[in-house]
Amino acid sequence: MKFINWKRNWFSSNVELFIDGLQKGAIIFETWKSNANSFFEDQNYYFQNEGFWQTKTNVFDRKTNDLVAVITYDSWKSKALISLKSGEQYEWKAAGMWKTQFTLSNYKDINISYHSNSNTGAIAADADHPLLIVTGLFIKQIYNKRAAVLVACLVPIMVATTSRHH
Repeated sequence: MKFINWKRNWFSSNVELFIDGLQKGAIIFETWKSNANSFFEDQNYYFQNEGFWQTKTNVFDRKTNDLVAVITYDSWKSKALISLKSGEQYEWKAAGMWKTQFTLSNYKDINISYHSNSNTGAIAADADHPLLIVTGLFIKQIYNKRAAVLVACLVPIMVATTSRHH
């Protein structure tokens, strides 16, 4: 079992990953975009979103520029499917009313559990799979960004609607 702690920067979606108190990785988002570079242990990946609604993300190995995974999102149910180049598939799923826990699993031999507390959290992985560990955290940040955009769009509408009635 591998235990990893993470923390998110308040002013960006960037995430740092720690093992035994030492930083071993990060996910760094591009300014104004949801694309990101990541490194964890000795692996480097680039997450590139496609489409206006960003319903799909291609994941590239930075060392070889090979496409290693594709993430497809289920916009309404807080789920995502990760399809690796090898053909293996993993499901990312949020749990609990406040979506503070989520899992990534192939429902066979790989299960990764994530727990979050606002801007910090912990990961318990039963496999040493840097790509999947980072991808699960990336997906969480994408859903956080979507929720923030939704709130940013709805608040002005609600304010305008309520101010017209008074």
